[in-house]
This record gives sequence, structure tokens and C-alpha cells, in this order.
Amino acid sequence: MTKQDDTPSRRRRLTPEREREILETTFDLVSEVGYDNATVDEVARRAKASTATLYRQWESKPKLVIMALMARKYPPVPPIDTGDLRTDLVTLARSMPPPHPAGTPTLGIWQAVMADPALARALRDVLFAPYLDELRAILDRHVANGTIRPDNPALAHAEQFLLGSFFIEKFLNGEEATAEQLIAVTDALLLPALTAD
Repeated sequence: MTKQDDTPSRRRRLTPEREREILETTFDLVSEVGYDNATVDEVARRAKASTATLYRQWESKPKLVIMALMARKYPPVPPIDTGDLRTDLVTLARSMPPPHPAGTPTLGIWQAVMADPALARALRDVLFAPYLDELRAILDRHVANGTIRPDNPALAHAEQFLLGSFFIEKFLNGEEATAEQLIAVTDALLLPALTAD
């Protein structure tokens, strides 16, 4: 085995406690100075870690910040299987990342996402991935039980219904979408599209 091949196996993984400490430091820094002004170098300095360690663990500033946000604010998504398509979708909508309570920091993420493609990808691939995976599991189950036709074209656009509803409220009106707004869009648009003959 070459030295290069052997390198990954010799990398020290962070302990859960150390990972949590770095994510807390990241959250606190971005809360203090905003997403745009926070740097990986400053996280490393405050956490007494090397930038190489941070990039090896999280790959990029967007992923590091999103993971810090998830660790502080968002619990894991529970499996959803109520036996009813609408109830499954409503349950998923209620589990989506909630609006920040008044006075809590938004970390400047929503303001930065339109100008930072890497941040937008991290939001989708890290923060929203568990919700999108659960949506796909719900849809696959209801295709299998006959509630949704397997050739229904709305299946290919269900993610856009869900995420589009979440983001459009923020970017058009400056407010984060509530579960009730997501449910209203589900009832008016997504559910009729999925169950159309």
C-alpha cells in the first residue's frame, strides 16, 4: 500500500465532544458577526483547532455553518408513516425547519444564500436532505399502495413544491414560511397534483 493510500486510515477523527465544541464555536461566531463576516480561520482560532481539521471534517464554510445550525436548532427527522398521504405530508410540513423565534439570530444565512451557490447547495444537501429523503419515502410508499400513479408527472416536482414554498416566502416577503403555510400549499397544489387521475 502506498503512503498516499494509507493516509485516510491514519487520520484522527474528532470525538463527538470535540465536534460539538467546534460546532458551538461556529454557531456563536456566526451569530456574533453574521455569515458573510465569519471565516473558517476565525472558527479555528477560537476553537483552538487547525483549519485543515475543519476542512477535512466539514469540507467548506457553508457545510460547517449549516451543521452548526442543525446541531443547535434542528432535531432529527422521525420516520413518517400514518397510512394516509395527506396526513403524511402534513406531518412532514410540521417537522420542517421552523422559523426562528423573534430576536434569535438567523446567522445571516438566508440573506447570503442567493449570492453564494455553495451555501445554497449546502442548505439542500445538508439541512434539507433528511426532509427530502423522507418526502421521497412517503411518495414511494404511496405509489406502491396505489394512492399515487407511478407515472404521475408531479412526482418529479414534489421537492420543488416543498422547498419552493419554504423559500419563496422568505425571498418575496422577508418572512420564513410557517408549517401552516406549507400545509396550505400542500392542500392547494401538491396533494391535488399527486392524486390527479
